[in-house]
Parts: sequence; C-alpha cells; structure tokens
Amino acid sequence: MFNKPLVIVVGAGASHDVYGLPLGGKLAEQIARDTDFMFGEYVNRPTRGDPDLFEHVLYKKFHGDRAKLDRYTSAGHKLSAAIGSAVSVDDALYQLSDFPEAVELGKVCIMRRILAAEAASDLKVKPDLGEPSPTAGREGWIEQLFSMAIANHKLADVPHAFKRLTIINFNYDRCIEHYLFWSLKRIGLSTDEAASTVAGLNILRPYGTLGSILPGSRTFLQFGANANSSVSLDLTSRIRTFTESQSLHDTDQLAASLEAAAMIIFLGFGFHPQNLRLLAMPKQQNWRGARTIATAFKVHDANLPELRAAISETMRIDSTRIEFHSMTASTILKELRMKINMAIG
Repeated sequence: MFNKPLVIVVGAGASHDVYGLPLGGKLAEQIARDTDFMFGEYVNRPTRGDPDLFEHVLYKKFHGDRAKLDRYTSAGHKLSAAIGSAVSVDDALYQLSDFPEAVELGKVCIMRRILAAEAASDLKVKPDLGEPSPTAGREGWIEQLFSMAIANHKLADVPHAFKRLTIINFNYDRCIEHYLFWSLKRIGLSTDEAASTVAGLNILRPYGTLGSILPGSRTFLQFGANANSSVSLDLTSRIRTFTESQSLHDTDQLAASLEAAAMIIFLGFGFHPQNLRLLAMPKQQNWRGARTIATAFKVHDANLPELRAAISETMRIDSTRIEFHSMTASTILKELRMKINMAIG
C-alpha cells in the first residue's frame, strides 16, 4: 500500500532485467546489421541486412517510386555506418538528423526490435493458454511493485491501489502495462476492470511508446505483435529519441509528480544528462527531502559522488537523502522492500 506519493523512474536496465528487452549496445548492433542492405538478383529481397524490414516496410510502401526507395536504401547504409562509431542508436540518429529517411528508418528498426523482444520475452501470451505463463515475470521488479501496491487492499479496492504512484518510463516497451493487466486478472479482476485500471495508471513516457496494449484503444498494438504486419513508417511519430528536443510527455504533470513525491526510486536508469534534464525542477524550487533510491548495478563507486551531485542539483533534492545500491531493479525492490514500506507504506 502506498500511503504517500511514490515516483518510479524506469530506464533500459529495468526492462532488460528479467524481461529481456535489449540494452542500447545490443540494440545498436542489431540495427546496424538490419540496415546494411546488399542486393543480389531480387530488388525487393536483399541478401544482406534484414530482408523483412526491406520487403515489408520499404518495398511495400515505395515499390512504385524507385527514387524514394533508393533514398531509404542509401539511408540504411548511412545508419549502419554511423552506428559503428556512435555511442548509441540515438547518437547515430542525431548525427544523421539532416537525413530524415535515416531517422525514420532508425525509428522503424527500434519499433521492430522492441516488438521482437516483447514476443521473445517470458511475458508473452502463450497461444495454448491465451495468457502469459502463470509464473512469467514473477521474479521481476514489476511483480514486487504490484505486490507492494495492492497490499492491505480488498479486491474491490485494488483499482485504487495505484493512485499515489507515478511511473516515468524512458523505455518504448510495454512490459509494465502488460504485466499489470494480466496480474490484475490473475488476482480476480475482470478483463474490463483490469483494462480500466491499467488505462488509469499515471505513466509518463518522455519518448513515447509503440502503442497501447489495451484492445479498443486508439493506439492499440498487441504486445509482441508481428512486426511485418504491424509496423510501418507511419507509426514513427509515436516515439522520440533522446537527442530530439521535443519530448512526448506532459511536462507540467511530470514536474508536479516529482514535487509531490515522498520517495523517488530510479530503476535501471543510465543518468544520461539529456534524460536527467527532463527531470529537472525549476532553480527557484525549494530543496526537498524526498527519499531517493537508485540502482547502480555495475557502476563504479568513483562515479557515485558526481551522480549524487547531478541528481541533487537537477532535481533540487537534499543530497543526504540520495542513496545508491549496486543491485538490479528486481533485487533492489526485494531487498529494500521494508525500507520502502516504512517510508511510504
């Protein structure tokens, strides 16, 4: 039970932990291979690069416009080459921001790879069951969060258990919504009740998402849907990269949530300066005492003083209230559950 406002800030490490979504380096490698097109006899089926990407996205849309098709093919070569020397896919897209075809192609690749990772995740719906495996994701951090939220609630009150929770999700995937939907059904809520509860979650997404996992939603895109039939260049407006200046969240709502928070928990967050700036509070904001806990898995201790100072200054939080733990997202919520409950439960 959350009796005080809680903000969870989610980064790529949290989706990788247990749920298997790709980290930046792996995603970059995959997209570099996908877009390195080479052709043999058939112009709509490359012998190198991702043939499905070319056939179902590019050739399908531009087979009647050879000039555009060639521009996107050339953009693929540019993107593949840029990724080889860039820190991340986002940095490569920034380098190529003067080439809109490369940016569009990169976003399509991100969406396709995220869908593929969702489909390969243990959270996927099993065709023989019509739902995920009963044990899927039960060792992950979303289960820990779910368990804490619904504690001491009667079943009829569970839909209200998340009203003091805000999730700031910097990832494109839908593991959180998908897992919570099926978990709500698992404990006895109807499909409509579970869908309504998920639709009402306060989830802010600075960089957008592939779409809603709820059928009937305007942006519905099934979790782990087949990329060949589901992803097109027309959907790229749903997401931004961290090098693009315009984010897709409600900045006022984000600021209000952070200002009200009694506790802030960073899970798998990389603390990139651009991402941290999106969490910035006004300089005139009074220093706050929000308890702040962050995963720092595989982060060298020598980096922690600078990270603490950056969070403190950017978010106007008393530095003595910020603590780091060399744990994964799932581990930190298990091991520090008592601390969290005592602070906000």
